[in-house]
Amino acid sequence: MSYVEEPFDKWQKQLLDSLARMEGKLDRLLVLREQTIDTTVHPPLKPEYLDIIDISKLLKVEQKTIYNWVSSGKIPYLKANGRLLFRRKEIDEMLRKQTAE
Repeated sequence: MSYVEEPFDKWQKQLLDSLARMEGKLDRLLVLREQTIDTTVHPPLKPEYLDIIDISKLLKVEQKTIYNWVSSGKIPYLKANGRLLFRRKEIDEMLRKQTAE
């Protein structure tokens, strides 16, 4: 006679029910584990704001030249926390205008 065929006490039935619930939860966890979601954050290909180093590399000029352009108003910029920032969109537009001329 196997243990399944024997009459169960109340605590034994509760234990088996609890084990069955845990088995169900484990099965759901295994399914969720297989359903991985890519949560990596990818930076944009073109950052929206560029700093003085990025602009000097992009325009292939010295940083000193960029500072001169800023002071003379030849290049659009923003100032945030004491740093010069340039909107990528405005710089691209400025370059298009120069190449069109």
